[in-house]
Amino acid sequence: MNKILAVDKDIYFHKQRIEELAKYNITALRVDTMHEAITQLIRGDKFFFIVINEDTIIDFMEQLPIMRDITNILIVIFTNNYTIEKRLRAMSFGADLYEPHNAYISDNFLEVLELLKKQKRWAQQPFEPLPLLGYGDIILSPPRRSVYVKGIEVSLTKMEFDILEYLMLNHGIILTHTQILEKIWGDEYMETSRDILWNAVKRLREKLDIFQGSSNYIESVREVGYCFISK
Repeated sequence: MNKILAVDKDIYFHKQRIEELAKYNITALRVDTMHEAITQLIRGDKFFFIVINEDTIIDFMEQLPIMRDITNILIVIFTNNYTIEKRLRAMSFGADLYEPHNAYISDNFLEVLELLKKQKRWAQQPFEPLPLLGYGDIILSPPRRSVYVKGIEVSLTKMEFDILEYLMLNHGIILTHTQILEKIWGDEYMETSRDILWNAVKRLREKLDIFQGSSNYIESVREVGYCFISK
């Protein structure tokens, strides 16, 4: 059975969607946020297409380019607040279809089926998804040098980003202070750089902890170094 990925907080509407999809032998996985959807894609889950309900996922635009970077499957968006300006913006960020909700969900689905016929041709084109690192609440995009925590982009300095990327690439492995210093500063680092590293990791933790009580992913190993812990 084919499966779609639905980014939609409206459970009642989703039940209607499931009933309609069942007619075509299609099921659906519903998630509440773009972060959850991107995490599903990073894990390698396969979907027929992605549908986003803009009326319940109002901040989807910021993460739409990330979603497009990691998949070439159809991304469709339906809304009750359609404007041509929003449509053009969504399409420029990677959406394949941006349309108002029809009175009958079946009409919207027929639009998607028609576009899928064309999309099959697009899917035949070579596509190499951009590498993303995703663990727990954190998604890091090396090519874009961007970091998201629970779907919210976090601004990092070059040093902070490089440290986080190195730790995430070696998640679960203890990296010594010397290994990190050589990676970030090269062979010319000085012993005083340890204080700079300590302060950089301190700031990095504070920035990643944008939600009070969120887990600390960077664990200190006394007198040894640091380790990124998968959540």
